[in-house]
Amino acid sequence: MLRLVLRFVRNLLCVPLLPVWAIAHWLSRPKGRWIVVRLKPRLVEARQPLPWLRRLLDAGSLRRTSSLAAVRRLADYAISDSRIDGVAFVLPPLQAGWSVCVGLREQILRLRDEGKSTAVHLPRGGGHRELYVASAADRIYVAPQATVTLLGLSAESHYIKPLLDRIGVEVEPFARKEYKTAAERLSRDSMSEQQREQIQALIDGHTAALLDALSQRIGTTPEQTRALFEVGVFRGQQAIDARLADALAYEDELPDKLGVDQKKIIEADRYLDFKEAKLFRPLRRRPYIAVVAIKGAISESGAPSGRRASIVAALRHARRDPRALGVLLWVDSPGGSAEASDLIHREVVRVKEKKPVVAYFGEVAASGGYYVAAHANAIVAQPLGITGSIGVVSARLMASQLLDRVGIRTEVLRTGPHADLFSPHRPLTDAERALMNRELDAFYDSFVALVADGRGRPVEDIEPLARGRVWLAADAHRHGLVDELGGMDTALECLKANIDAPPRLRERLRPMIVASYRLEPPPPAAQLRLDGSVFEGFRDLAFLLAEGPAVLYHAISIPRIR
Repeated sequence: MLRLVLRFVRNLLCVPLLPVWAIAHWLSRPKGRWIVVRLKPRLVEARQPLPWLRRLLDAGSLRRTSSLAAVRRLADYAISDSRIDGVAFVLPPLQAGWSVCVGLREQILRLRDEGKSTAVHLPRGGGHRELYVASAADRIYVAPQATVTLLGLSAESHYIKPLLDRIGVEVEPFARKEYKTAAERLSRDSMSEQQREQIQALIDGHTAALLDALSQRIGTTPEQTRALFEVGVFRGQQAIDARLADALAYEDELPDKLGVDQKKIIEADRYLDFKEAKLFRPLRRRPYIAVVAIKGAISESGAPSGRRASIVAALRHARRDPRALGVLLWVDSPGGSAEASDLIHREVVRVKEKKPVVAYFGEVAASGGYYVAAHANAIVAQPLGITGSIGVVSARLMASQLLDRVGIRTEVLRTGPHADLFSPHRPLTDAERALMNRELDAFYDSFVALVADGRGRPVEDIEPLARGRVWLAADAHRHGLVDELGGMDTALECLKANIDAPPRLRERLRPMIVASYRLEPPPPAAQLRLDGSVFEGFRDLAFLLAEGPAVLYHAISIPRIR
């Protein structure tokens, strides 16, 4: 009620200013013909709301981040604006996953399809992701001294079992089933055939998408385009000769290349600010679509976006709020704790009893990330996203040799034969291994049954697709694990179609992220910039053992595809 009164008073005070504001707004309208979008290196699907203190502390990081959601809104405005001839993107080396890159490429293609000219400038050259995005544009410009690299995609994994052997530590994994390789970097000294098979399938899928995009631009077949991998590095004029770029240009020369005066260039931020400027604020909160983000490892502790309590609180808020007409479950998680995943899934089912739920999968929505979304009305994912990994894993640490070496002697008092089952001082007996395997079988069977129920298919259909196998989202769609391929905008349209409301109201619905945050430092690996290195193996070990004896729906063994 207090908010309603304050907004009413504010709007009342603004009434005398309306003529002045309208004139000033009209005079400040952008008068150019081309919009220039200067993307930041870090590109995300959407920015999550942060408390003011968090925004203050993370100001530097936020300034280095661009939002794909903002690019979509800008494309909507530009398409409907007859004064705009085209949109140019200044593309730095991207710190973004393949799914976000697919989304950016889609917006460039959409602008072209709607009759707008498009251009991409690569001031620092680019690699696979930058070329994949840029190939959608009418024209590509590269700085004269910039290098374009097209080496072919790769993924590498570091196996740390030999190192653990040296220090006297052993990790005994328990997994269901053969493709559930989450702990193999800790328990093997080389890649298993199952891991090699599924990772190679991911690389092949990404490579096919890259070659197809470049082939459409160059005018060759994918096999002919593949020959560019043998050259690998293209500098300046070489990129033009290979038809990977159209011309050389520094960023200040971009207006000349576009054929417009510098004064006819509109900065994207200014254009968006003009289009979205409003003097009056609505007195009441309008109906909206609640977006609940599940990002990172799912656990009882850790980052707020992956913490069970925060996610459950957001889902319960969305369920209670009558203005939230539907829920978009934004999942970008490799999974995590089985218990936490199950509790989140229960809240999703409860929300679905009152209003529709559509899941949108980000870069990775695997194992527990798939579990939480299994009963959504629909699942939407970008074709190059990673999903599946329907299986379970657990691990037990054995450190008796290490304890002996450092002079630690263990004395155990117990009231049952298995009371020290998870103690690192001794190996398991055969009876205890049977106990562990029986527990994993039960978790696996319930996981498969839950997915089958959510998909409306018999268990016999789902089980061959499970077995811990990681799938490219395009393949998962073909097998019926994903309902539709597309970005967050596609997921929102799918959700609107499921909302029981008048068509005009459905069209006006806008997404709003519902989240609960607490200030926490980033994990040590992120602080030390150790992601993507051998230290990921130790991070996996820490996660497997962090919450004590736990069964995990997790897919931590997926290497980055670069």
